[in-house]
Amino acid sequence: MPKNKVLIPLNRSGLSQKILPHVEKLISANENDLVLFYVTTPPRGIGFGAPDPGSGYALKPGGEPVGPTPHPIYVTQQEDSIKANVEAELLPVTKRLKEAGYGVSILIDFSEAPIEEILRVIAKSNINLVAMSTRAPVGVTRFFFRDIADTIAQKAEIPVLLIHPAEE
Repeated sequence: MPKNKVLIPLNRSGLSQKILPHVEKLISANENDLVLFYVTTPPRGIGFGAPDPGSGYALKPGGEPVGPTPHPIYVTQQEDSIKANVEAELLPVTKRLKEAGYGVSILIDFSEAPIEEILRVIAKSNINLVAMSTRAPVGVTRFFFRDIADTIAQKAEIPVLLIHPAEE
């Protein structure tokens, strides 16, 4: 029987990772694979990077040093850099989860609309459960300032496990 897929949306906040101990406590490693999903705004490209005059530059045929020149920094380079950084930051988490017996994968996407992107991944990747932390505002504050977790819980067509971690 195939394992269930649990989507765990993460971001740079410490709050987003507070769901992980609850996942380990409540969700069996034998029956579930975890998809750590990091979504962030797309990079814009920053034009030209500043040259490094301290590098040893080659000499022109006349013996004159080739001076530093600006070089373009492309959006794809920034995306690759962000992906590598996120994977490196999540390495201790993925190592711990794999040692606990979970199948773990990391998915990184770029979008201006994180809610729609999470919902798209749920549908596209055959996700069975979403697990995430929330600040869970209450009363009038909740009405006016819904967070991503609350909206996902309302719009997802699968179960959503929301944890409201205690304040530290």
